[in-house]
Amino acid sequence: MLFLPLALTMAVMQAAAPDSVARHIVVAPAESLQVTIMGPANGAPLVIIPGLISPAYAYRHVLPPLAAAGIRVVVIEPLGVGQSSRPGEGNYSHTMQAARVAAVMDSLGMRHVVLMANAVGTAIALRLTLARPELVGRLLLVEGGALETAAVPGVKTALKFAFLVRLFAGRGRVRKELKKGLIASSGDTTWVTETAIDNYTAGSAGDVGAVLRALKGMQRAVEPEPLTPRLDRISVPVRLLVGGAAHDGGVSAGRIRALRQRLHRFTEVTVPGAGLHIHEEQPELIVRELLIQVKENTP
Repeated sequence: MLFLPLALTMAVMQAAAPDSVARHIVVAPAESLQVTIMGPANGAPLVIIPGLISPAYAYRHVLPPLAAAGIRVVVIEPLGVGQSSRPGEGNYSHTMQAARVAAVMDSLGMRHVVLMANAVGTAIALRLTLARPELVGRLLLVEGGALETAAVPGVKTALKFAFLVRLFAGRGRVRKELKKGLIASSGDTTWVTETAIDNYTAGSAGDVGAVLRALKGMQRAVEPEPLTPRLDRISVPVRLLVGGAAHDGGVSAGRIRALRQRLHRFTEVTVPGAGLHIHEEQPELIVRELLIQVKENTP
């Protein structure tokens, strides 16, 4: 019911190495997702769904050691994230974002994967697991829960700010505000360098007009069904990582409680010293967690 057939067209955009490739996968007219793949073609499958402001670059310290361990890692940037497209009339609901991720996984022949998601990406991952349970074997959620709308507070704030940026500033102001936000949402802020900011705002991610179109789409998005009441239908193991340092934008106690009460196979871990961006602040911990998840997911 949730997933309509989507026409899929692959075009290789960049190949950094034989085992690392970035592709745009077209899932509908004017809609293409940036997909980064690393690791052997026959490796154990692992999919990562980034948060709203995290491009595939954010996992630069995570992907290589996983690929070296024989894992096939695929980072799928949802519509409006990273280098994926930002159509003005796109459906940015988490339901349709999950449909697009599923379409990419279908095109790559991926089944029973370990699925990791960060922040807003966790709601997409949970909806994907509900709609297409055959695609997911285990879930690793990082600083996120069962969000019921794409119009999260951060989107509303950014939308209000984006109008001012478009009128009075430009990419330089986007960089400044992003840096401020990344620092506020991190426990260990040493990773927030000028190089990181350059890569987080590269291409369309730093295009104020494109970002504004996506934010408006997220604000308009309506979910066809609520997520939280249906969490008890998820049967796969779900593990949640939460940053233990004081930081902005973290998952609320109420959302953690909902996961704990409704999921049948749920565990949670607090990561001391970390904030919202555990994959940036403590990437070795993320690698260790994912290696365990992949091992447990292997028949």
